[in-house]
Amino acid sequence: MSAAHNGGTEIPGSEQTEAALRPLRGQLLAAAPSPVPHDRRRGGGQEHGRRLADLQRADPRLSHERRRIAADVHDLVMQDVAFALATAREIAGNPAVAERYAAAAVAAAERALTGARSIVSELSHRHRRPPVMVLRESVVLAARATPLTLAIVVPDDSFADETTTDALVHIAREAVTNAVKHAGAGAIHVTLSRPDEWHLGVHDDGRGFDPAEVRGGFGLDSCRRHAEELGGRVLLTSAPGEGTAVQVYLP
Repeated sequence: MSAAHNGGTEIPGSEQTEAALRPLRGQLLAAAPSPVPHDRRRGGGQEHGRRLADLQRADPRLSHERRRIAADVHDLVMQDVAFALATAREIAGNPAVAERYAAAAVAAAERALTGARSIVSELSHRHRRPPVMVLRESVVLAARATPLTLAIVVPDDSFADETTTDALVHIAREAVTNAVKHAGAGAIHVTLSRPDEWHLGVHDDGRGFDPAEVRGGFGLDSCRRHAEELGGRVLLTSAPGEGTAVQVYLP
């Protein structure tokens, strides 16, 4: 078991930010299917049919990839960008609060940029990295300044298929993000093991809630969908004042 903490990073200027995000745009464009040229559509019926069949076979994989990228952008970029923007607007409207809120806005912008870089790196190297490594980096980033402990009893070089890795990473990151942003957790504990199936646990000591009163939302719904698509399940246990535990089982 080891403790992990996040630290601050130097804030790049707008040109550096653009340079950091440019590879992400290229990766997303590269993942999109290329259109069938007009002359082939008009003069090559068989070629067009083959291309159409190829795209139809690829569509489930592209759909999964789009959902994965959407989840990554939501978890690692959008939430912090929204917070930084709202804070900046508050400061612009009332400069007297700048001293109180500017540091929080800067920290959120730093996290969003770090998240964008993480997405770019993941798009470039995800096929060569074991799930333990990816999950560890993701939850440390999501925990921010909240004390985090990790108990991983899976060898670092253990590999899983892409969809299983995506599900483990997304659910762990979402659970940790919720503990930080919504539960006011003072400590978070993440476990990962694989006796017969993958077992992920995320426990926090936050304020807790009544699960019967929660109707889902992007985070919870996407966690359940990721697990159910693989024949797995997500178990959520919480109560007001007693923290929250998320247990995930994947075959």
